[in-house]
Amino acid sequence: MNRQGNPEDFDDRVSRLLERACQLADSHLEGINEAAEELAAMSGVDLAVISKARRMALERMSACPDHAAKQVVWLIRRAIEVGGWRWQWEDDGSGP
Repeated sequence: MNRQGNPEDFDDRVSRLLERACQLADSHLEGINEAAEELAAMSGVDLAVISKARRMALERMSACPDHAAKQVVWLIRRAIEVGGWRWQWEDDGSGP
């Protein structure tokens, strides 16, 4: 995992990503992949950011397993899937 930047910046990026995931989950999504791509981009190509956001979302869902919490976890999981190819290309320079 990468952890780019200072700890305050890292925590701020995680918080912003979670806040946006909650906003997207509360909206009537029509483009799930577009929302997931937005969250992946918000991670700053830093797997540690989205991984921590996922852990925090899972903790929230455990405490309050409502539809909104499940939607946030699902969106973050999808962002990891969608963004995964992008992170690989960053590492090895392959891709279009």
